Amino acid sequence: MVTVSELFADAVDILDSLAWYYRFLISVGLSVLAVYSLKRFVMRRVAELVNETKTGWDNDLYIALESKVVIFFGIICFNLSLIWVSPDLLESIFPFVNSLYILLLTMMLATTVKVATPPLMAWLNSNKKGGVSVTGGNHFVSIIVRMIIWLIGINAILKELSFDITGILASFALFSLIIGLSLQHTIGNILNSFMLAMDSPFDVGDRIIVDGTEGRVVSTGILSTKLLSHSEELVVIPNNTLVQAKIVNMARGGGDGEPRRINLLIDVAAAYGEEPPHVKQVLMDIAKSCPYTVDDPMPRVLVVGLGDYSVDFRIYAWIDNYADQWPARDWILQNVFDRFADEGIEIPFPTSIELNATPGATTDAGLRRKKARQKAARVQMSKDEKFYREERDSLKAYVEDLEKQLKDATLSSREKDRLREEISNMSRTLDRFDGVDD
Repeated sequence: MVTVSELFADAVDILDSLAWYYRFLISVGLSVLAVYSLKRFVMRRVAELVNETKTGWDNDLYIALESKVVIFFGIICFNLSLIWVSPDLLESIFPFVNSLYILLLTMMLATTVKVATPPLMAWLNSNKKGGVSVTGGNHFVSIIVRMIIWLIGINAILKELSFDITGILASFALFSLIIGLSLQHTIGNILNSFMLAMDSPFDVGDRIIVDGTEGRVVSTGILSTKLLSHSEELVVIPNNTLVQAKIVNMARGGGDGEPRRINLLIDVAAAYGEEPPHVKQVLMDIAKSCPYTVDDPMPRVLVVGLGDYSVDFRIYAWIDNYADQWPARDWILQNVFDRFADEGIEIPFPTSIELNATPGATTDAGLRRKKARQKAARVQMSKDEKFYREERDSLKAYVEDLEKQLKDATLSSREKDRLREEISNMSRTLDRFDGVDD
């Protein structure tokens, strides 16, 4: 009776006796089948497990490593195929195959550091109690670690290939000296970009003010940082200037772990004949009823000055998102104007000027028409503001939903590209909404 081991040995002998091109075709077929099985069963199962977790960085890591793992497995199949088809050929190209292994491992390690560092830094910052909250990713740590990984990997590849780099290093040192002398300003910008990355005073998407120029950071490069102003002008600021300039970051600070929160300060004047408690109560009611302000911290109203013509009050109100600063200010000031008129609180004027009345303005009919137009304008403005807020909130929710879909590791590359394009288009529309705020 023939045993299984004997049948297997006979099958191996038959395969070994085949011509090299038949063995090559069999190896190609088995390799394709193995790679397909890896993607279809193993990688998809891993993607499903990743999608079930609540964290988001593991999805990004899987997406970044998926293709590299498949290529690495394909090279292993190629290596095993050569062991069977042509061992002599494998021996001659073995250093190159090992170099490919080292290169792919280096790429996977560098990618892992790039993806894992921002959430790690965010986690470390979240454990800090009190103080100013910093939300921007400190990319300097990631850059340095990845540089070290790449230097080690390149050195291992060169050793594997028995490549002498002494002469190249000497030539590179001389070339660097010449380039450094001729491009001092450019190299200064490059070095300062690393200083900015290490300190991380802002991140892409933050609204900052640099030497009186205010705008949203759209990109950071090794030579310059680009801002998009409120009038949608692209402002390019050299990194040398940024390092030496005073930077005001609207998206940082906030305290209590709320980086986008901002304290809205609004000064309002009332005539000396008004009672300060009455004015404070009216202003406090307005600040509390504003749809943009938060209940914690609670709004406050204080007397901040006794001017020549008025008692000066200041409203302290907090809003969750600095992008709502100007709509909130508009809402409060509009309601201050209306409530002061209803309460009979006088807003003083520095001087008294007598003006000729417009014909028909003093008649009862003219006053009624004016009040009717004012009421219609208030109603229309209220509807427009409500529509604006609803549209922006709806668009933000849609973008967040698309970003969640993009984290699905089982999506194909074409579907991911379509989602990225849709997110980009919706983000540009959302930027125009935020631009109206200012």
